[in-house]
Amino acid sequence: MSDFDIEVIGGPPPRRPPGPLKRLMARLRLGLHRLLMRPRRMIVIGMAGYLLIVGTPHVGWDYECRHPMRGPATCQSVAWCAYYGVQGRRIAVPRDGVQCSLVKVLPLDFAQLFGG
Repeated sequence: MSDFDIEVIGGPPPRRPPGPLKRLMARLRLGLHRLLMRPRRMIVIGMAGYLLIVGTPHVGWDYECRHPMRGPATCQSVAWCAYYGVQGRRIAVPRDGVQCSLVKVLPLDFAQLFGG
């Protein structure tokens, strides 16, 4: 076996290494592929973004009417509404003529979260 010399004749030239732009595009494509192929991460990122930007759901429980009610009529104008949720009791003051809703999405109070 040692009597043979192996030579490659007429083979293609070696490939040039990819440039920095092609390497960057390949990394971005791989990252996007990994992100889209793992839907749990997308769901968690979407939920975290929703909670940070829009807020958390709270259930309305208490309210105070602006005027005394007579009889079984409902309150038409509310002074304040108290909602209970993730951050405990939160008071919201609605506009004139707006009633308290049963469920309301309130933004997070970062001052309360970080102890400020």
